[in-house]
Amino acid sequence: MRRHARQRSIGIGLLAPAMAALLAACGGTTRVVHERLDEASGITVRAGGEPMVFARTETQYSRSGRDYLYFGPVETNRQGVREYYLWVGVATTLDRGYLAPASGEPAKVFVDVAGEPMEFALEPWRQREPGLHDARVYSTPVKLAAELAARMTLDQLRRIASETLQSVRVVDRDGHERAYYRWHEGSDWPSFLAAVAGPE
Repeated sequence: MRRHARQRSIGIGLLAPAMAALLAACGGTTRVVHERLDEASGITVRAGGEPMVFARTETQYSRSGRDYLYFGPVETNRQGVREYYLWVGVATTLDRGYLAPASGEPAKVFVDVAGEPMEFALEPWRQREPGLHDARVYSTPVKLAAELAARMTLDQLRRIASETLQSVRVVDRDGHERAYYRWHEGSDWPSFLAAVAGPE
């Protein structure tokens, strides 16, 4: 009896790592592309698992605080009518308005792809897709001060994804320009593009 119990415990012990690996693989897959149906509007929203992250520092105010800019691709689908966006999240860990002066909301974003500058107009994400009841797209570790979006084509999203972007520039509504530099290398854009280009 003890022998059978011992064999069973050994079998379970060998099975546990395999199951853990399988669950981790499945978990990794589900994090790559997020898709949900906004039931109130009937719009299906698809986004990558995580956005690109850019940051800028202002060492005269803080050595550790930063401004962050998050980039993520989004597809909305209204019964087969698809729209594509570059979602832009704006966040900061600087105490703006107290230690550092407040910065304006970006109105345009500039991305250099293969030496060619691409310019996109930004508007609040809720204005881009006012029909969405639940407007959430990406979660970020730093609380967002603004969620913006630029309408673009799938080809433009592909071009941005094909480039290892090291920096981007934004211009706010007062004409002030700011540069952000790549902070986090991870991004699920290739998986997102494979998913939206795949079979129905």
